[in-house]
Amino acid sequence: MNHALVIQGGGFRTAYSSGVLDAFMELDYFPFNQIVAVSGGAIAASYYISRQPRNCFNSICFLAEKGRFVNISGVFRSRPLMDVDIFHAISSTHFPFDKTAALRHLRDKQFRIVMTSRKSGQAFYCDPTQCQWEEAVIASCSLPFITKGEQFILGEAYMDGAWSDPLPVEFAYGQGARKITVVRTTPQHEKGTKTWFDRVGELYYRNHLPLKSTFSDNHIYFNKAIEFLNHPPADLEVNQIAPATPLKAGLYTTSKALLHEDYHQGLEAGRRFVNQELSLTV
Repeated sequence: MNHALVIQGGGFRTAYSSGVLDAFMELDYFPFNQIVAVSGGAIAASYYISRQPRNCFNSICFLAEKGRFVNISGVFRSRPLMDVDIFHAISSTHFPFDKTAALRHLRDKQFRIVMTSRKSGQAFYCDPTQCQWEEAVIASCSLPFITKGEQFILGEAYMDGAWSDPLPVEFAYGQGARKITVVRTTPQHEKGTKTWFDRVGELYYRNHLPLKSTFSDNHIYFNKAIEFLNHPPADLEVNQIAPATPLKAGLYTTSKALLHEDYHQGLEAGRRFVNQELSLTV
């Protein structure tokens, strides 16, 4: 059976996802034929594929240190509020990403990083083995208005994938998955509503109709995915690993204590899930 792992984004809430995936690594759980990840989830997925436990969580804690990722003073010098390009230093120096191992473990498997086309507003499911892997991760994390807002991949501009396909479960199903395990950073039945960020995007891109629609309909895309998970096709098995209540960290936090709470909650959720899955196969 084609088994897909889908990882939601969520900024620093990715601490929870990294806990789940660290539990998978701890218990040697690598059953997936395909992995699809969005935004911060792409960072967690990359370290999971390369089998480097705690690197994702440690990188999030590193970013939480004052001034590393968010620099208020930079705004007054026409620089982005969040420096997403710091991921270059993280993946090469601070918490090195073992791309060689990742490519080896991906043999006969599929990994897609979701990003949004700045031209069409549509989701693009990037194969990072066909471009610069780190650049693809940065593209999926490039928030408009807050970070530099775009990253070029093979000559095309992209931004955060959460705006075009925040929970790419239908994509995974279309790629042949008949069992999907979803790692969520929001409670299982929490639906999306139009946010202030969506409204700012609508206004900012009012003369760029494809992107205006992307921001306007973002919550609709999310709720459509929730509906798909709640009422899947008859030939699809769905499992969700999600926090019971909203996570402590938000899009951004400087509190390592909150990050540790979310991480350990994810770690325990991941362990419970794997032990339950293994008990079903005995």
